[in-house]
Order: sequence, then C-alpha cells, then structure tokens
Amino acid sequence: MSDRLRRSHLLLMAIILLAAVLRFYCLEDQSLWYDEGFSISLAKLPWSGTIAWTAQDVHPPLYYFLLHLWIRLCGDSALAVRAFSALAGIATVPLIYLLGKRILSDDVGLIAALLATLFPPYLYYSREARMYTLLTFLSLLSSYILLCITDRRCKKGKRAALWAVYLLTSLTAAYVHYFALLILAVHAIYFVAWWLREGRPLDFGRQTVAVAVLGALGYLPWAPVLVDRYLYDTGYWQGRMPFLMALRRVLVSISVGETMAEPVAWYMMVSYIVLLSASALLLFRYMRKGSTWDPVQPLSFLWLYLLLPVGLIAFLYSRKPRVSPRHSMLVSPPFLLLISTAIVALWSRGSIRRRELSALLAHCLAVGAACFVLATTSYADYSLFFAPGLRKPDFRGAVRCVCQECKTNEAIVLISGHMFPIFDYYCPGRERYPIPDDPVLRVDDMVSLNVMEKLQQITAGKAGVWLVLWQDNVVDPQHIVPDLLLRQGTEVLVPRSFYGIGLRHIQLSPGARFVWESAVRFPVNARWERGITLLEARVNKQAFHHGEDVQLTLYWRTDTAVPESYTVFAHVQHGEARTQHDGLPVSGARPTNTWRPGEVIEDRHLIEIPSWLPPGVYDLQVGLYDLAAEGLPRLGVIDEAGREIDTRVILGTLHVLPDGHYIYITEQAKE
Repeated sequence: MSDRLRRSHLLLMAIILLAAVLRFYCLEDQSLWYDEGFSISLAKLPWSGTIAWTAQDVHPPLYYFLLHLWIRLCGDSALAVRAFSALAGIATVPLIYLLGKRILSDDVGLIAALLATLFPPYLYYSREARMYTLLTFLSLLSSYILLCITDRRCKKGKRAALWAVYLLTSLTAAYVHYFALLILAVHAIYFVAWWLREGRPLDFGRQTVAVAVLGALGYLPWAPVLVDRYLYDTGYWQGRMPFLMALRRVLVSISVGETMAEPVAWYMMVSYIVLLSASALLLFRYMRKGSTWDPVQPLSFLWLYLLLPVGLIAFLYSRKPRVSPRHSMLVSPPFLLLISTAIVALWSRGSIRRRELSALLAHCLAVGAACFVLATTSYADYSLFFAPGLRKPDFRGAVRCVCQECKTNEAIVLISGHMFPIFDYYCPGRERYPIPDDPVLRVDDMVSLNVMEKLQQITAGKAGVWLVLWQDNVVDPQHIVPDLLLRQGTEVLVPRSFYGIGLRHIQLSPGARFVWESAVRFPVNARWERGITLLEARVNKQAFHHGEDVQLTLYWRTDTAVPESYTVFAHVQHGEARTQHDGLPVSGARPTNTWRPGEVIEDRHLIEIPSWLPPGVYDLQVGLYDLAAEGLPRLGVIDEAGREIDTRVILGTLHVLPDGHYIYITEQAKE
C-alpha cells in the first residue's frame, strides 16, 4: 500500500469517526416528536396492519418493517430507534467516498466524505427515527453499483452478481420512499446512453431487460397505492405553486436544509450555485478538449443525478404544494460530489499553471471555496445542536406533565388527534380523546361545530379538560374547541410551557352543555363567479348587546378548482355606518385556491357590535374580493344564466335598538 493510499485511508477513518461522534452525541437529549412516534407505532403493528396504514399514508411500508426488526433487537428507546438512522448516516460517508473516488479522484471522495459528515440535512435526519438517511444511503448504493456494472473492466460473472444486488437495492429504496423512483429514472437514462455509446452490446441488453422486468414485477403490488397517493392524498393542500418558486425551495433544501431563514438561505444557495458552475465548466472543458482518462462520462452521470430529480421534485411540489427539505435529501450526494469536484479542480488548476500569479489565484479560490463550505456547514450544525428554534417539539415534557397533573375526573383532549402515537409512547395506556379522530393528517378534516356532540360525550361526568395542542392551526384554525370549552368553564394557568406544544387546562362548570345557542339560519344558495356557492349562513344567537361579537358561520362550496385566493367580507352596514370582518376563509387556513371541488368549507367570522354604532336597520351582507388585485375588485354574484347581478349577498337585517339590544330578523337572501 502506497503512502498516499495509506494517508487517504487514515483520513477517511478520521472522517467516519467524526461522523459517528456528531450523530451519536446527545442522541436522546431531545424529545421524540410526532413523526418518530408515528414510526414506532407503525413498526409495532403486525405487518398486515402496517401495510394497511401506509396504503393511506405518504410513505411505503418497508422502513417500518426494518424498524420493527430493529426494535425487537435493540428496544424502542429514543437512543435505540434513532441509532438505526444514525448508522445509516454513518454508512453514507464511506460510500460517498467510494463513489467520488470511482467517478473522479481520491481527493474528491475525501472532500465529499467530509461534507457528508457535516452536511446539515444528513446530520439532522441521522438523529431522527425516520427513513430519509436510509433512503439516501440506498439511492447512493444503487448508483455506485450501476457505475460498477458499466465499468469496462467488470467481468461478466461479477456483472451478473452486481445486477442482482442492484435489483435488490433499488427495490428496497423504492419500498422505503416513493422519490427513489426518481433516482431509478436517472439510472435508466444513464444506462441507455452508455449502452448506445458502447455499441449496443447484446448481452447487456438482455441483462438490462431482465432486471427491468423483475423490478417492475417486484413493485407492481404497490404501484396502485402510489397512483392513489398522488391523485387523492388529502395530506396536501389543493392548489398550485409556481414552478420557479418550487425549484428555488428545492435548491435551498439541498444546499442549507432547514437551518437558515430567508434571505440568508437564498444568498448561501447562490454561492453554492457559483461553485456548481465551476464543476460545469470543468465538464465542458473536458467535452471540448477530450482526454485519455474520460471524465465526461462520470461528470455527466453526476449532473444527471442532480438535475433530473431536482426538476421532477420541483414539478411535483408545484402540483402538490408541500415543500420539505427531507424529501430532497436523496439528491444531495451529486450536489456534494460536484462541490468537491469544483474545489479539487480549482486547486489542480493552480498546480498546473506556470504563471505564479494565476496559480496563486487558483489556489486562493480553492481555499476560499473550501473555507466557505466548511464555515456554512459548521454554522448550520452548531444551530442544529444549540439554536432553540431548531429543537424538536417537546412532546416528552408536555405529555408527561399532563399525565402527572390530570386528575381521574378530568379528560385529556388531543388537538390534532393524529398526534396520538407519540402521546401513547410517552403515556401508554392513558385514556385520551383525539380531535379529529383520524389516524393521519388530512387538511380537509377540520374541526367544525359538529364537534359539540363529541365534546358533550367526552366531558360527561368530568370536572375539567386538559387540551394538548399541536398543529391545531391546521385542524382547528378557528379555535372552536377552546372557545366552546371556555364558554362552559374557566381556564386554569398551566405553570410550565413546552417548546412547540401548547397545554391548556379548563375547569368545567357543573352540567356544562355545548350547544349552538338560539342559532339563526339563513338559507342562501347564492352563486358567485368561479363556481363558488354559499349554501347557507348561521348566527349563534338572535339578541346581542354592546361589545358582543356576532358569530357568523358561512358554508361554502365550489364546483371547480379556484386558481385565485379571495378574501371574504362580512359587513353589518347601513349607509356609511358599518362594522365588519374581512379575512381569508377559515382564519386563513383554507384560502379559496385550496378548496377541492364538492368540498363544504365551514368558515367562521366574528363581527364586533361596537357601542358607537347608531340605532337603525342594518344589512348583514357577505361577498368576496381579490386582495392582491389593484382596486380590490369584488367577485360577481351571478344568476342561473350566469349573468352578474350584484357583488354581495344580503343575508338578513340587524335591528340596532336605542336601548342597546341588537335583534336579527331572518329573511331569504336577496337576489
């Protein structure tokens, strides 16, 4: 073994050791959070139950099967379940070194291994019980095997064994995460291009067809679930995101992850794009110049590995606007390798320059690029460990507090209800009431006034309620449950707070009853342009006093997707005098461009009745306008023939009496 090779191996061992220290340092210090509790819950189910659950979730089942075996071997403590991800993250480091060494050079492999050790998304998700580091490792491994297969020096017998390993690895990745299919698309394009360039060897063609057929047959049982998840998954908002915005978010995700806020993240991303440009220039130079060592093929593979999945992920995000950096992790290996290539290329260019000034400049650029990358990743890693805003929600502290403080005659209500797996992990066997009672998050399953009946059942014979709040802004954006409880009780101060989790303790009055008191109903069935219909409206009671709020509930429906986001106005108006509430539907949680055709949206508005409002007869009117357009144009109300007849709908009249009482007179909506 040469001194250079021995030195490289020692450096690699030191880098792997650093990766292990960073991934296992205080691994169980922070609480498990919802996603991790969900992973453990699914891993403990019978495999048939896991399959049934994941068929309605956003991920395939294989990771949970593997975690199930891991838990049986190592237990389900926070340290144990996170260690599975940590080991996958550590294994990625030598693998990216091997890929960099095979494609380009030993130096590129070492720098890429160091970057993989420090890369913020790798470090973050190596410390979380989810599938993303395993997915990245498997995608990288299948890519490495493919490059071994297409190596001219690979012998025929070895190639057949590598095809078998490739098939197993690729199928495993596809059953761990749907986005692995994007990497397989990269492999297919690369292999076809290589096969054509090599003169279409017949034995390769047969082997490839056999592997492709076996892979398709292996994934065929799950293919209908993949299609169903993409078409009908209600965990994503309806609507669209501009492609360029989605592309920008993907690029930020693979460069700095979740550790930096805009606009700093944007500037960092631009700097990384400059480094990538240096790699692109290197590729173009070799394509123009040619070389006995053909670097065009490996560099082309890296660029295809990076650009095609990035474009496809951005396209998917533009169709399903739910961007998350963890979903882009599997695209990061070529990003790190190309950054490493740029640094090595700059240094090498300085070494071969005869002019001292040019050589010095190239060396300075290489050192500056390396320092920039190390500084930004180190800063991001420091933030991951020590910045309070990047800590995981403290489910451990909050759940244990509730379970210790909650009396036997009090109920525990979870909002959102899908957090129950992590609650059960930290408080097993304790009765709790999830609202909504849905095992997964669905953006169209929001709390409505129908929850009153469920609250009545939950609080029967109870003296109080503990509310555990997480993602309640999604499922209960109008705070219906807390409002109903506070109308029948008194809030007790919770002396402790927990990061990312809300706790509220409400003592109920004896005989608490949850009713929509004296509701006034306005049958409307008025239709606006864009296919929006107001089915009916309700007011919580008929008589009001000064300082009270009119609680107006609107029931909307749309026949088609609405591309624009319209603001709802609800006015109590007589001449120039009026009081009002304007806002996006459902307190901003369900803009009109997220409505699904046929879905009924329950939209509450609170209209204050101020003391200065003069006596008189007021119209209660509702409409829609475009806040983003100049002049705030209102959306037209149309008749059955589609002709615009007004820009508002009058629901009824409000009589403001001199003695300070306000009485609604119901009437049919005017057309």
